[in-house]
Amino acid sequence: MAIEHPEVDVVTMGAGFTAAITAQQLTAEGLSVVSLEKGGAKWTWPDFAHNHDELRFTSRHELLHEIEKESWTWRPDPAAPALPMRQYGAFHPGTNMGGAGTHWSAVMWRFLPSDYDWLTHHTERYGPDALPEGHSNQDWPVSYDDLEPHFTQFEIDTGMSGQTGNLNGQLLEGGNPFEGPRSQPYPLPPLAPTRAGSRFAEAAERLGLRPFLQPSSILSQGYTDMTGKPRSGCLYCGYCTRYGCEVDAKLSPQTTFLPLAFDTGRYEIRTHCYVTGIETDNTGRATGLTYLGRDGREHFQPARIILVSGYTMSNVRLLMLSRSNAHPDGIGNARGQLGRNATHQILQLPSIGMFEGERFNTFMGNTATTHAVYEYVGDNFDHTGLGFVGGAQIFPYAGERLPIGNVEGIPHAATTGEENADGDPREWGQAFKDRMRNWDSFIPLAIQGDSLAYEQNRFDLDPNFTDFLGRPLLRITFDWTDNERRLHAFLAERCSEIMDEMGPTERTDQPEIEDYNIGRYQTTHIQGGCIAGDDPGNSVTNRYGQVWDAPNVFVTGAALFPQNPGANPTTTVTAWMYYALEAIKSQYLRNPGELMS
Repeated sequence: MAIEHPEVDVVTMGAGFTAAITAQQLTAEGLSVVSLEKGGAKWTWPDFAHNHDELRFTSRHELLHEIEKESWTWRPDPAAPALPMRQYGAFHPGTNMGGAGTHWSAVMWRFLPSDYDWLTHHTERYGPDALPEGHSNQDWPVSYDDLEPHFTQFEIDTGMSGQTGNLNGQLLEGGNPFEGPRSQPYPLPPLAPTRAGSRFAEAAERLGLRPFLQPSSILSQGYTDMTGKPRSGCLYCGYCTRYGCEVDAKLSPQTTFLPLAFDTGRYEIRTHCYVTGIETDNTGRATGLTYLGRDGREHFQPARIILVSGYTMSNVRLLMLSRSNAHPDGIGNARGQLGRNATHQILQLPSIGMFEGERFNTFMGNTATTHAVYEYVGDNFDHTGLGFVGGAQIFPYAGERLPIGNVEGIPHAATTGEENADGDPREWGQAFKDRMRNWDSFIPLAIQGDSLAYEQNRFDLDPNFTDFLGRPLLRITFDWTDNERRLHAFLAERCSEIMDEMGPTERTDQPEIEDYNIGRYQTTHIQGGCIAGDDPGNSVTNRYGQVWDAPNVFVTGAALFPQNPGANPTTTVTAWMYYALEAIKSQYLRNPGELMS
């Protein structure tokens, strides 16, 4: 029999960004909140004190989800067999307190206004026949204007660095000219540019493009955030992605939201607790979360509100596994919507330039310290006659170049010797040493682009493979379509033009997108599966993440996104959490159990 704990107001799966924001805001209202975290507790001190150990954090995945306990299977289409991911590849979910919000790169974009009314916008501009065959894209239930006050409040609460490009409709020099109107400028100036970023920006400007420094939740200078305590500016150490920040310059749940929630005395995180299901009563109302505790025993945490706030695929799987007489196909799946619109953002390197004899100090900074161009993002350019919709930003993939892993990224010299299994030259001795000398002399140009939704791309439960408790793994059915292949080919030509202008001594171009493969890193931005909408016939939740058929269950994060814009999602994840909590406090807590409108 499960060990039952006293009822609390809110229980969350995980203790990442959205759980931490919820805990901070609702404990301030006098509610009790418990988070069930599968990992351990991690704080800046002592856990991230000079943690520049690449073997431990990058190679051995100190802060990542344990795939030996629970992995995922993948197949490109329903006719192919699905096989499990046995070592890390296409995406890197987090574990431990703070979740992926601890080891992220902290690049913070607002999506474009046209990303929210995607279907209406594209249909009106190009007609329905221009949309890809089999697509399942739809308008979001929230607009840019709905979220704008929450974007702004989050940026002020936490500190964000960037150059404003559009302030109340007025375009400002040096910022992103395509961003939606902002009601207030960034609280801090942008991070300092890198040499590689400046080389890219100069070339882009000569081509008539308008490069700008990327926005970031890494502080460019000291800042006092909502905790009332000052945080340090960035050291540009280059240990961001897969690492916690040693000086708290990079925003994480630990820097801001968790301390405030703990200060109320009404918040608890139980670590090493693995959530296994959402329990419901005979009416279908959720009663709490069942989990495997660190003592190896089954526990039950009753709660009046259940927050499904893990990684995208963890959220989808938990809802699918939570079956009962009232929810025979899982919670939120009364109309077969659960698992739809699985998307995985495009990240490719179409052009790599070698600049023999030059050094770019790419061990410093990260993506946020380079420029980007936004002319080819979303619908910022006319797609008439191109044969595809969607787009991507272009930026130099330079920074965070660490001693071990990035050896693999150094371009090969042209040789006529043997080849390895990947078709790259097999180098030994002097040839290998000569290549290593160029570790700081090459600049890849990256594209980060839209991943549209298609009927054939979805999540479901695998019938063959199970986790360490014998429960089905989540199965991913996903592949690129001709739309993504044409999008990549178009963007690769634009990258090639910029690389021409940068003047490399050698270069490698890849005009075609690599086949999708779960074994190769893509991005951690997998989205959808519990999409939000205005109608239970086309979505799992309403605009607040409230599940249509279980109104005291709320889903958070990028699982709600109907499709996947070509930018990092965390700004939208956090702003949407602010938006939902405003409604929970003003509506749901007054009339618990009712769907919010």
